[in-house]
Amino acid sequence: MYDAGFITTNVDVYGKEEPWEIYSHGVPCGNDDENDYSQYRFFITKLKKKSKSMYNRNVGNNKGSWKQQDKGKPVRYSSSSPVVIGCKKSMSYVNKKGYNKKDGHWLMNEYELSTAILQKFHEDCRDYVLCAIKKRPVTNSCPSETSTVTILSNFPDEVTTYSHSESETATFLNFQESHEAAESTSTNEPLQLVEPYAEQFNTNGTSFLM
Repeated sequence: MYDAGFITTNVDVYGKEEPWEIYSHGVPCGNDDENDYSQYRFFITKLKKKSKSMYNRNVGNNKGSWKQQDKGKPVRYSSSSPVVIGCKKSMSYVNKKGYNKKDGHWLMNEYELSTAILQKFHEDCRDYVLCAIKKRPVTNSCPSETSTVTILSNFPDEVTTYSHSESETATFLNFQESHEAAESTSTNEPLQLVEPYAEQFNTNGTSFLM
């Protein structure tokens, strides 16, 4: 990517400003609406090292941070090229204290150059990355997005009440009866998964996400 006038270079993405404040310093790309926060805006910023191999990705003054959501994906010279020129990391804004839902769910892609390319730069320039930031609005029609800004500490330690339908009650009673019957005839042999569920468990059981 080249600087076509829409990449902002004087903003600290890992500084004291919140994501929505950082975003306001960016420049809309092409014909993007200036008030449409769902479109990416691009920033070149310098990473802040915590140690030789770790970086501090705190943001704002209110216990917020950019949390990495994956291990990173290779960025290639072109879609048909085997040459890897960098890495893309997906992140989302999290805050231990919570934040106003009207501010939405902020997402960021962080792009860094490969080590082979960075070695050609002066050491002082090797910690710079390109960040693409946007907001995914929270809407009432999408519960999964609303839950992404819910702070886990707000949940009770255990569920004390639950409203259930008659069909759910019948299902539970049937399960309880069959479970008790199974216990009365159980042995000390270990449980085994039954096909085809065993294969599904092995492939999907360890899966983990703006």
